Amino acid sequence: MASFTGLLLFSGVDRSGIAAGIFSALSPFSVKIIDLEQILIGDRTIFAVLIELDPAHADVIETELNAAAAGLDLDFAAQFTEKFDNAPKLSTAKVIIVGENFKAATLYEIAAAISLLGANIDRMVRIAATPVLALEFSISFTSFEIDNLRKALSMIGKANDAAISLIESGPASGSRKLVIFDVDSTLIQEEVIDLLAARANVAAEVSAITTAAMRGELDFSSSLTKRVSLLAGLSADDLITVRSEIHLSEGARNLIKFLHAQGHIVAAVSGGFVDVIEPLMAELGIANYRANKLEITDGKLTGAIIGAVVDSKSKSETLVKFAHEFKILMTDTVAIGDGANDIAMLKSAGIGIAFNAKPKLKEIADIVLDIARLDAVIYLLGLSNLDVTSN
Repeated sequence: MASFTGLLLFSGVDRSGIAAGIFSALSPFSVKIIDLEQILIGDRTIFAVLIELDPAHADVIETELNAAAAGLDLDFAAQFTEKFDNAPKLSTAKVIIVGENFKAATLYEIAAAISLLGANIDRMVRIAATPVLALEFSISFTSFEIDNLRKALSMIGKANDAAISLIESGPASGSRKLVIFDVDSTLIQEEVIDLLAARANVAAEVSAITTAAMRGELDFSSSLTKRVSLLAGLSADDLITVRSEIHLSEGARNLIKFLHAQGHIVAAVSGGFVDVIEPLMAELGIANYRANKLEITDGKLTGAIIGAVVDSKSKSETLVKFAHEFKILMTDTVAIGDGANDIAMLKSAGIGIAFNAKPKLKEIADIVLDIARLDAVIYLLGLSNLDVTSN
């Protein structure tokens, strides 16, 4: 079946009344609006309308629109085409790029990868401007290895300090997510063990053990056990003081508020201490969390941990447990962390995000986010095309 369409393109300095003037010129004719978009860049506007019309009316419509454009001080062009509805059905997806700024070379690499792997960019739009910059490319394709593009975009992002995600369209894209956060240096800015060590006057000793663990000389459980042993004698009041010294990462509260409002499940798992983070979890409305429990006797830390240490393996197991409890597919889980002990968790998640992370975690992450704002995650998950970070 054939249809006759007209693509109408107006451009010029933005001013009030442009849309009204264009639609006024079209209103006497029997046309169907198929698509439209207006983009404002600087002080200039681009207004495009796709209409379906009677071919016999094309010349008079073009004449009327030329006159309307002249009256609005706009440039105008029209293209009329007969189309046959035999094109293959296209699949669609979104490529989302987040950062503080982008070089033209980075956008070239992204566009080239999309083209090379057989997709077409249908639309490019800025979805956030400040304090983060977020761009969205809508792409379409017929037959396409989307996982290959996802891998290519991940490599481009890691090489260019850009966080890039690929979101497939379809029923699953709107599914409820489970988003689980590491706590120290992810959800909060500090490492709680370091704050406690400073109060116990053992900061240097704790730092030396941490460095040895980073060199691979100690696993996380062993290093944490050694570090906690140095905290023996601290009072329960010191824990209260340390609670007041922690600060949420920029954008964390906004992100969690947004996720809750959209019906997603928010969880946290930490190699730190429930004794310190519990009030913060209550404040943020995070009911599902797990962390280590310090042993306290007669109001003082004994230097021991109660129960098994929350390590890399148990972080991953916690993610799986929460997903099972809330009946969320693993493909709809998101893990966000910064350290090597988050590797297993990020590998288990449907999407693993390394937030201002250590090199080892960046290597395995699906997305590397190296900017201060944690709420940039909203865009990377395809959850909003609104500029929510500036709220």
